[in-house]
Amino acid sequence: MKRILFFLFLYLISIHTHAVLNEKNLEHTLSVLRIELATTYHDLKQSTALLKASSEKQHQRMIETMQKSNQIALMLYSQKTSYTFNLTYACHEASEQYREFTAHMMPYDEIMQKVDMEIARYTELIQTLQSLPPSLVRDTTRIDLPPLKGEHPGAVGQLHNISDSLKHSSHPFLLSTKGQEDREECLKFSRIILRQYKQMKKSFSKDSQHYEHLHKHLKEVFSYAQQRYKDIQKSIFVNGETNYFTTLSLLPYKVKQLKREWEDKYGNKNFEYNHVQSDWRGSVIFGLIFIVIFYVTLSFLISNIIVRIMMKKVSWLRNNEDMQLKMDYIIIAASLILFTIAIMAMHTFMHHNFIIMACQLLVSFYWLVSVIIISLLIRLNGRQIKSTLPLFTPIIMLGFIVIIFRIIFIPNTLVNLIFPPILLIFTIWQLVVLKHKGSQAPSSDKLYSWTSFLLMCAATVIAWSGYVLMSVQIFIWWLIQLAMILTITCAYDFLMAREERYLKKALNLKHPVRQGWLSRDGKNIEKTWFYDFLIMAALPVAIVLSVIFSLLMAADVFDLTEICTHIFFHPFLDIEGVCKLSLDRIFFLAALYFIFNYLCYIIKATYRTIRTKRLKKKNKGISIAATQANFTLFYNVTTFFVWGSYFILALIVLQVPKSGISIVTAGLATGVGFAMKDLMENFFYGISLMTGRLRVGDWIECDGIRGKVDSITYQSTQIITEDGSIIAFLNSALFNKNFENLTRNHFYVKSKINVGIAYGSDIAHVRKLLSDAILKMAHKNASGRDILDTKKGVSVLLTNFGDNSIDLVVSYWTLVSEKLGFDCQVKEVVYNTLNEYHIEIPFPQRDLHIVSSVTGSLPS
Repeated sequence: MKRILFFLFLYLISIHTHAVLNEKNLEHTLSVLRIELATTYHDLKQSTALLKASSEKQHQRMIETMQKSNQIALMLYSQKTSYTFNLTYACHEASEQYREFTAHMMPYDEIMQKVDMEIARYTELIQTLQSLPPSLVRDTTRIDLPPLKGEHPGAVGQLHNISDSLKHSSHPFLLSTKGQEDREECLKFSRIILRQYKQMKKSFSKDSQHYEHLHKHLKEVFSYAQQRYKDIQKSIFVNGETNYFTTLSLLPYKVKQLKREWEDKYGNKNFEYNHVQSDWRGSVIFGLIFIVIFYVTLSFLISNIIVRIMMKKVSWLRNNEDMQLKMDYIIIAASLILFTIAIMAMHTFMHHNFIIMACQLLVSFYWLVSVIIISLLIRLNGRQIKSTLPLFTPIIMLGFIVIIFRIIFIPNTLVNLIFPPILLIFTIWQLVVLKHKGSQAPSSDKLYSWTSFLLMCAATVIAWSGYVLMSVQIFIWWLIQLAMILTITCAYDFLMAREERYLKKALNLKHPVRQGWLSRDGKNIEKTWFYDFLIMAALPVAIVLSVIFSLLMAADVFDLTEICTHIFFHPFLDIEGVCKLSLDRIFFLAALYFIFNYLCYIIKATYRTIRTKRLKKKNKGISIAATQANFTLFYNVTTFFVWGSYFILALIVLQVPKSGISIVTAGLATGVGFAMKDLMENFFYGISLMTGRLRVGDWIECDGIRGKVDSITYQSTQIITEDGSIIAFLNSALFNKNFENLTRNHFYVKSKINVGIAYGSDIAHVRKLLSDAILKMAHKNASGRDILDTKKGVSVLLTNFGDNSIDLVVSYWTLVSEKLGFDCQVKEVVYNTLNEYHIEIPFPQRDLHIVSSVTGSLPS
């Protein structure tokens, strides 16, 4: 309403504004101005009536706001500190009214400024019209001078007579009769418009004073509410109450106090005086409880009838065994939804403040319970629901009890007396169902249930320590958080199943690999990018945001939004010139982490896909080895820039000043510079290796060690040797050594096998036999590459005439990665081939000659 009034005023002062431009002469200008002013006058007359009606409504609304403010002030100032729920409700109402008022404040200053501008404009216009010759303004500067010496006494009077006569003549400097008529009409309209603006200013000035008075009053009530909020915050989170064992020792006194507070709060006689009844008396509370029971029963009966009829009439439901098992739970979910709709309808048509407040809380609670049950219905089958639902029953029932506490504004004495044992009983119940139920429940639901149990244990300890209201706040937060987690889990399972069906159809796979949240490889990024975004970014961000929303919703249930907002947005670490750290910044950076993680993933996967397609096209469809693509450098550069951007953004979010960054950088450069010499050396050598000298997947040989490059980091290069050992070389050491890259130019290495045959063997025949046998071994590996390079063939050469054999060398080209195993197979084939064709492989022979000399006779 306030904004409508303001824009109506802006429209009023802008309609048909006389914008006379440079007409052909003054006479024509006056004629045009007359028409414009007449149009402005008529439009202003109509718009003023609308503005007056809107102003009256605004004035009435201001009166209602003032009355409501006084009502809230009386409610706030009369609350006892022992009734925390009552006090927080009053503080919440005062804060909300002030916040709503300031959010829609009428800009009277701006309106008054525009009115003053219009008044000044029309004042100047009137003066200008009056001063046009012949002037309508009395000449106050006219002075009768005595005649000069020698001048005729009547000369001065004659000059004045001549000047006055010009006013009634047709002199070219004067307005014509038509011009004077137009001027008179312009003056008439201008004076009327000016008068209306002055009246408008007077009205707005009066309303502005009332408005400022109302704003001052609301601000005073709001300030008092904020102070009481601080007291509540201290009592909940800092001071607390006496521990429960002390409370039990004072049980007789507590019972008397409780009885007195019960009569004071719920007894009807305290709410009636001279036949005046309060809207918040005890009979109204018990009447609401009766209505809730009635609606719950009615909703359950209607849902039971409808669902059972559908299960019998609809063939798909009748023949579906799983749906039949879910029938009871569908009835529960349907009854909850019907009850929520009924309560929302009652909230819409009721004008009783207590009923409205209670309906809002009941709707929020039953929507949460409905979300939990519907999530189970979507994700699980009938048997799993039967096993899983009992795991969540204790926390749901305890949540209902807490909501009842909030609705009836239960006194602190009663809360401190009965809630700790109730919480202990429900915690034990939760442990029992975890031990004896849930055998068929999914692991995720078991995890949530165990988390609920641990939080209930923590809340029990807190409550028995005297911080009962804190434990209540923790519990209701977890109930809301649990509903959101189950919703996100349901969305995750749905997306995974949907993606699996999509990939099965798009890639023609019988059983596509199900990639979880943390195991995505990006091999089919052009097909899965949208699901990757939802699962890797959207859902994790939703989890982070759910924590925020659940905290705010839990605070709103107990009217502690102001406290929660202050705790959440107020920096708990604020070091001037260094950084500001608050919960909202932490959650914001956590959400950004998942977004940047997905960004890094999508860039790498897209590059790998495009690069692989180009290499396959270049190789005419032959599969690509990892060493040929060289993804390492691009991956590392992408990681550096993406996470470097995240780091810079984090510094901005934490408000780390440039001066602070400069100081830290200078300190690091000075103090750690020498220590980082080797690190920087390895860093630059690592970049040099990544640019092409070395790739992940290359086979190298260095210092007699042969192995496959497993990773190249900015500090070291790691290789896996042929025997499976892992060896790491510093980049600087590897760069300065003459290592041999066996796969740099191609992927094959020349193998040589020495074999000896007996003298007299046909060498040409042996050469043909061995070449044919080895060529028959040619086949492809798992990547589709030829293990044996058949284009270069197999050569058998005579190398030497040995002592016992003719020495031959068998050479061929084989894949480096398959060399060890293939060489062993070749040796076996050579041996079997020579044996098959009875070609002798001689072994070394030595003749032993024993020389003896007789130097004496042996004894007999």
